Amino acid sequence: MKRNGALQIIFAFFLGLVVVGFVGIGVSTFYPEPTASGYDSDAYDTWRLVTGIILLVIATLILAISLLLPPGQEVISNGVLLGGVFTMLYAVGVTVSSDQSIWRFIVVAFALVVTVAIGYLRFARREPAAATPAAGASGDPALAARLEALEQRFEALRRALQD
Repeated sequence: MKRNGALQIIFAFFLGLVVVGFVGIGVSTFYPEPTASGYDSDAYDTWRLVTGIILLVIATLILAISLLLPPGQEVISNGVLLGGVFTMLYAVGVTVSSDQSIWRFIVVAFALVVTVAIGYLRFARREPAAATPAAGASGDPALAARLEALEQRFEALRRALQD
């Protein structure tokens, strides 16, 4: 059965949006915005900063979870990863709207470090290359040539059967 790559990408993207929506609604449910009556600029500014920090911690946890998912679950893992990235973006946006410069800088710096670390662990880290059957233990060039010829025949057969 052929895998539908476009549908998998759409699903992973949608899962990422649902994750950030879930986190955003959860944070606003359990740590609501200050009420409009008796508007206090400092209270609202503090709320934005604390909300940004909460979102940053949750985003970091989501990104870490995406690294722990089994290798066979790429679509789910990618969706969770996107959810963590979107939540991180949301956290930075909320924090940047705060007027507390030092804390803004600290939160954005932490977001940068986490994002680079997760990106490295997810994409830059390479597994050691496995020995190919052509190279084999003996390194026999005749065996490599026979294997290459066999692969070409199978490819020609595959093309003929597809038509």
